[in-house]
Amino acid sequence: MNLHGIVFSQIGAVNPNQIVAVQISVGSRESADGLLEPTYATPGSITASIGGTFTASADGSILIVSAVLSGTLQPGDAVSGTDGANALPAGTTVLQQLSGTAGGVGTYELNQGTLSGTLNACEVTAASTVLNVSAVAGGVLQPGQTLEDEGALLPGTLITGFGTGDGAAGTYNVSQAQTVPAEVITTSMTILAQVQPLAASDLRHMDMLNLQGSHRALYVAAPIQGISRPAMKGGDLITLPDGSVWLVNQPLESFFASAGWNKFAITLQPDALIGPNAPSDNQPGGVP
Repeated sequence: MNLHGIVFSQIGAVNPNQIVAVQISVGSRESADGLLEPTYATPGSITASIGGTFTASADGSILIVSAVLSGTLQPGDAVSGTDGANALPAGTTVLQQLSGTAGGVGTYELNQGTLSGTLNACEVTAASTVLNVSAVAGGVLQPGQTLEDEGALLPGTLITGFGTGDGAAGTYNVSQAQTVPAEVITTSMTILAQVQPLAASDLRHMDMLNLQGSHRALYVAAPIQGISRPAMKGGDLITLPDGSVWLVNQPLESFFASAGWNKFAITLQPDALIGPNAPSDNQPGGVP
């Protein structure tokens, strides 16, 4: 029985749930002195765009793009534009590219019957749910990460899935359709968590593993991971609202696949008091 899921909200009324930042462990790399040091997916920094603007004309259900002003054009994008006399009707979307450079100059099929007549060459804007990443300066892109910038992005935009990208440059799906010119975007990950003291049985378990330090129990509805030596991963890091950083050490109850939550033992990292938006290169040492 999923007792934790049943009483989660009631426990939260007594011991408030917390929004915590997560640094997902993605393995190790060799440092300049030849030692292995952990690397993390978040936080990170990328150069990317969403949607774009183009010089284009249309005849019936065919959009002819003659120049790319910014970004790329993808199937599913919502396009809008007017030449002053005619306009693409609301709800016009790209079905597929018919010819030309992928995502750029060429011809595109629009959803049938959207335009009666001809649209003369004008500026056309595409709102998209495709993130086009041209460079990754830090971190590794993964679904569930939050994107932030200086204001062009819609608040709360999340990466929801992989496109052509596999963690580096490429395309990714995002949660909200929008138009964002190429810019520097930061990535982070936050989740809702419940932090509690370890039960007596959990403390005995930690003693048997000879794990020293200050420990807590972490309940999360997220697939975070503890230390995995075969995978060369040192365990994810959790930053609590007070700025303290805790290593996800040992899974105590793993029910994410069946009930959507996990319980972990986390250990305070006294040498890793870093903020949730710290650079992902130069991570703290001392993590197994």
